[in-house]
Amino acid sequence: MAGIRKFRFGERREARENASASGDVVLTNEDEQNLDAFAETLKETIQLLREEIEAINSGKLGVVSEFFERKSKLMKWLELKTPLIEPFLPHQTAREKKIHLYLEELKEAAATDGELLSRMSIAARSVVREIEKASDRNGLSGIYGKSGQKLGAASEGNLRIDREF
Repeated sequence: MAGIRKFRFGERREARENASASGDVVLTNEDEQNLDAFAETLKETIQLLREEIEAINSGKLGVVSEFFERKSKLMKWLELKTPLIEPFLPHQTAREKKIHLYLEELKEAAATDGELLSRMSIAARSVVREIEKASDRNGLSGIYGKSGQKLGAASEGNLRIDREF
């Protein structure tokens, strides 16, 4: 994860003055370095997501917790730096660095990863529900305590039948 550099005061103005009157967004050296750092971080994030997807599909579910912190850092970095990069996405330099393609790849990888993680979550909840059901069946839903004595107010003495009509 490379760092994004901020421009020096006046550098953007100088670049605009030296540029032609094409009306195109002017990039400074720092802007280009920021685009490079963003592209590299996109590639790193995509690769990490692909590794996680492959591991989950292979049944190596422990990888989710191993990758969580790293994935969170990369995603947070991208989230915070996107506003610095957005004005330059239409620029030819951003197209040359394939940032649009990387953003599409990231979107697809994140969607696939999210779907797999969602399925894992649903499966885990199902397992917990089945364990709770089994525990309830074996414990007779709380009718009897650990010592085998009845719990609650479900005793035969409380049952009354009115026999008079």
